Amino acid sequence: MSNRLVSYIIFILAIGFFGFNIAGCAGEDKIDLTEFPINIDPGTIGDTTYIPITPVITGFNEPSDIHFGYDQQIYVADKNNNRVVQLNLAGGIVSYSDFVLRPKKITQDRNFDLLVIATVIDTIPPNILDSVDVVYRFKLQPNGGILSGVVPTIAFKSNQATPIPGDHGNFTGISTFQDNYYLVSRSGPNNISPIDPDNAIFRINRFDNTNPVPERLNGFEVEGQGLLSLQNISGIVTFSYNNVDLIYVQKSSNAAFKVQWCIYDDIEAIYTPKFSPSGNVDLLRNGILIEPADITLDQFNNIYVIDSYKDSLYKFNSLGTLKSESFGGSGTGTSQFSNPLGVAFFNKTLYICDTGNNRILRFILSTDIN
Repeated sequence: MSNRLVSYIIFILAIGFFGFNIAGCAGEDKIDLTEFPINIDPGTIGDTTYIPITPVITGFNEPSDIHFGYDQQIYVADKNNNRVVQLNLAGGIVSYSDFVLRPKKITQDRNFDLLVIATVIDTIPPNILDSVDVVYRFKLQPNGGILSGVVPTIAFKSNQATPIPGDHGNFTGISTFQDNYYLVSRSGPNNISPIDPDNAIFRINRFDNTNPVPERLNGFEVEGQGLLSLQNISGIVTFSYNNVDLIYVQKSSNAAFKVQWCIYDDIEAIYTPKFSPSGNVDLLRNGILIEPADITLDQFNNIYVIDSYKDSLYKFNSLGTLKSESFGGSGTGTSQFSNPLGVAFFNKTLYICDTGNNRILRFILSTDIN
């Protein structure tokens, strides 16, 4: 029997076993996915689709982010269980962090340090207790790579000293560069100050040195509907091949462009947009995305965006073209989501935080099931 025939039989059996049946979006307030070229049945996309991997990983309480680390471990921000969960490649539990209040975003640097956005209760002048966002650093190497028992240090706080002292909103995204510098996005309502607005992206060195103040990236619009607007960033990702470029997504209903691919201009020392609306790029097309919650890349710089409003996964290639491998729908089915907030990619496998259903879903490309 030929390899091609064997592959075809395995593919058909896999589809029959998993029983794909993705319903349309529930409720009248959801956007009809057929408005755009998105697949609503992963079993019928040409020669490439995503096959759900079983078992589904459960035991979470509103998992808000997922990250595949350089140590080949999977990390989940288990928000309402107030912990970070460490998983192996098979999806088995390796360990849990000690208590971390409402973790929501995770990344890891090349030293295998885990960086987690979470919350602490802090004293705000004049002696008022308030919740404050922080970036925790978990040093895993001295603990043999195990998360359990590691006491984190606070690397950066949302009310840390900046040009204008005070609480400046929430941290909403984090990602590391190959030199272990990292980015943190911040969002908030007070954007009057031109030197210290709530909406900002900070670049912090690998030693967490933010003195005298953290470095705020230049070239962005604090508000508005421009290509580099910073309104309500919900996720950010960096590239493996340089230490400057980035992509972020925005959940703001006022944002005209939900995905912003930013490249650094060495001459002007500012960030500029990679794509222009005049180029008819799907990545900038209004209406495809409503509330993108997170973003990740694969080794070919294909872009994966999870939309919490549409309960769908969208894939764009490095040219910004929407790909047919996009899929989704509201529900509890094998390939359906409810308010998904996190997405990661590794070794041809997608990992999605299906937040509303309190589970982690995994998908592998059908062309690689052999």
